[in-house]
Amino acid sequence: MRRSSTRSAKRSGRAATNPADEDHTVFWLVVADQFEKRGIFSGRVRERALDIIDGGKDAAMMQALGMKAAGIRQRGRKLAELRTRLLAQPEFSKSRKTLREPQPYVFELYGVYAYPTCAGEPINPYVPAKRFDRAAWHSDGFGLMLIIGRGRAFGYLAWYNAATATEVVAAIPDREALVRDIRWAAPPGYGTCGPDHFRKMELVALGVFPVDPARLDHFYPHRAPGTVYAASDISIANDMEIRRRAPRAAWPGPDGKLEVFVYPGPPTLAELM
Repeated sequence: MRRSSTRSAKRSGRAATNPADEDHTVFWLVVADQFEKRGIFSGRVRERALDIIDGGKDAAMMQALGMKAAGIRQRGRKLAELRTRLLAQPEFSKSRKTLREPQPYVFELYGVYAYPTCAGEPINPYVPAKRFDRAAWHSDGFGLMLIIGRGRAFGYLAWYNAATATEVVAAIPDREALVRDIRWAAPPGYGTCGPDHFRKMELVALGVFPVDPARLDHFYPHRAPGTVYAASDISIANDMEIRRRAPRAAWPGPDGKLEVFVYPGPPTLAELM
C-alpha cells in the first residue's frame, strides 16, 4: 500500500507549520505555484509565498543547506517569475467541480471495527476488483481498529485518527473481551476512508464504547487534525497493518525543533473508559 504517501503527508504537515523546517519554504512555494497554475486562489497561500520570496527566506534556507551561489541565483530568477504570476493572479478561483455536501462519516467516534488480515495486512483497497482474486486471498486472522478521532478538513473532507490492536486475533472477540483483553498500539494512524474502501476491506462494526477523552489524551497525546491526509486523500488502510510499532513520535517543541516523546503504553478499552 502507499506507506510512502503516509510518510510524505506527515513530513508535509510538519513542513507547513514549522518555519525552522528545511522544507518549509519549499512547501509553500510549491503550493502557491500549483494553485496559480490550476486557477485556485488562496489569499493565505499567496501571502505566505510572497513573504518567503520578498523576505529572502528561501535563499537563506538554500544557503544554509549548502546550495552554491550559482544555484541560488538561478532559483531566484524562477522565484521572480513565480512572484510575477502570483501578483497577476485574479483574486478568485476558476469554476470547478466541488463537493456540494460534507463527506459522510463511515466510522463512528470511539467505534471498534474488525477486518480480515493476511500476515497482518488488510485487503489492499487500491487494487481494482478485476485484478484481485478474493478466493485466492486467504485470511489468517482479524485486525481490530479503534477510532479515536475524526473530523472534516475545510468542513468537507472526512478524515480519521485510529489505533490498531497490538496483535492479530484468531476470531472476532465479544464485547467483554474487547474491553478487557485487547490492547491498542501507538502511535495512532491517520487517513481517509470512503464507502468503497470500507466495503473492499470487509470492515465490520463491533460497537461504540464510552471512551473518556481525558484518558485518551493521556495515552495518545499530541493528536492533530488529519487535514493533510484528507487533502491528499490518503487512505487509513495505509496504517491498518497489525505490526510492531515503536511507541514514540516527534512533536515540535516551543522553539520549533522536533522533540521525541514516548507513549505511556498500549491501553485496553477498560483503561480508556
